[in-house]
Amino acid sequence: MKKAIITLLAALPLSAAAQQQYTISGTVGKVKFPATAYVVYQERGQMKFDSATVQPGGKFIIKGTVSVPMKAFVMMGQNGEKLNSRPSPDQVGVYLENGVVEITTPDSLLRAKVGGTPLNKDQQDLVALLTPFKKTEAQMSAGLSKAEGNSQEQAQIQQAFESLALAKLQIQMGFIESHPNSLVSLNLLRSAVDPDKYPEKANTLFNGFSAELKASPAGQSYLNKIGKAKALTVGNIAPDFVLKNTKDQDISLASFKGKYVLVDFWASWCGPCRRENPNVVKAFEKYKTKNFTVLGVSLDGGEKAKEKWLAAIGKDGLNWEQVSDLEGWRSYVVQLYHINAIPANFLLDPSGKIIARDLRGEELEAKLATIL
Repeated sequence: MKKAIITLLAALPLSAAAQQQYTISGTVGKVKFPATAYVVYQERGQMKFDSATVQPGGKFIIKGTVSVPMKAFVMMGQNGEKLNSRPSPDQVGVYLENGVVEITTPDSLLRAKVGGTPLNKDQQDLVALLTPFKKTEAQMSAGLSKAEGNSQEQAQIQQAFESLALAKLQIQMGFIESHPNSLVSLNLLRSAVDPDKYPEKANTLFNGFSAELKASPAGQSYLNKIGKAKALTVGNIAPDFVLKNTKDQDISLASFKGKYVLVDFWASWCGPCRRENPNVVKAFEKYKTKNFTVLGVSLDGGEKAKEKWLAAIGKDGLNWEQVSDLEGWRSYVVQLYHINAIPANFLLDPSGKIIARDLRGEELEAKLATIL
């Protein structure tokens, strides 16, 4: 339950003057009585709950006080259900702040419209912007399931997913830029713009915020992530690591100094990685005699991890050094390189400096052609 209602604390100082008197006024259609509405939020590290009985006509009112504006969730238990009675509760995100938060829906809170206060109006504007993407994502997911067993069709759908994700990110970043004083924007930045993947954009968007947002605990946490991400940007020396190879020998990244090396994070179970491997093989075969090599870092783990890892190496023809601690996402190198998704790669020059990141398809061969 706590994972389902993780909240992002707001950006104002904790003081009596900052206290927020909120009222949540809801109207829900097709209610199965008896029903109870709850608001769930986190304050000073503790989960807190307020509730109200849903009246005839599906109306409810919850009033309360919080120390600062903050994200919360309104949930509903119908037909006598308790709050924790189902793994995926009927809920909608709201912001608690001074004023009346208005919630209306013809049936489920999942389809509710929220407004009435500045932050909730911002949130509803964001929901409206992202609704078309949500519908298309659902259609693509269904298509991906139907295409099971057809690797070519799945690859096409995956490419469409990636294009859609980039278009969605542009909309999200545009919202952040146009709402620099809104807590909604800070929460969106934290969830949508990964500093490891978009360090410059993350820094630019964060610097556009008001002083209050930047100074908030959530703002400072994100700023810390930006600082750590800068260590892995182009121009910096890649951090060294030591892992076992397929023969259980210790291999260090430092031992590759003097060569251009692609540090390639992948796994046998990763479909996109396996589909990308032919591009890496092609680049390796073309440039392996020109001071270039690849160091594969596998995120395989679990039962028969080594067996699956070795089988994938052989099947995909990965004729370069391969290392792994077979700890999957728990590998210390995952943390060291801030790996959140695979495939991921870092191209290093002979001094160990990062000169490119996340080269896909023909990008890798094109980059190597300019430097070799």
